[in-house]
Amino acid sequence: MILLDSREGEPDRTGAAAVFEGFFDFETGDPRRSGGGIPRLRVGDERLWGFECWWRVDPARAGLTADDREQLETSKRLLRGLLRDAKRSGAFRSLPART
Repeated sequence: MILLDSREGEPDRTGAAAVFEGFFDFETGDPRRSGGGIPRLRVGDERLWGFECWWRVDPARAGLTADDREQLETSKRLLRGLLRDAKRSGAFRSLPART
């Protein structure tokens, strides 16, 4: 199940059922063992890499639950706070122009 689709400019697949295809090499698409590759999911005819979305196993096919929504909102608030703190600390300083 796709909990949150984090891709920009793509159709939002949040809440969609997905099939876990396994772990794959990102560059070649060759199958890999767990820990040696990136998870890939299929949503209809489309494939998503595990880092493009937040997902979880849904064996009961319960769909997007109220708990999922609450945890996603909490995660978004935490991420916004981390980004704000990083900007304040200067972690995202502009790089000087190259001459």
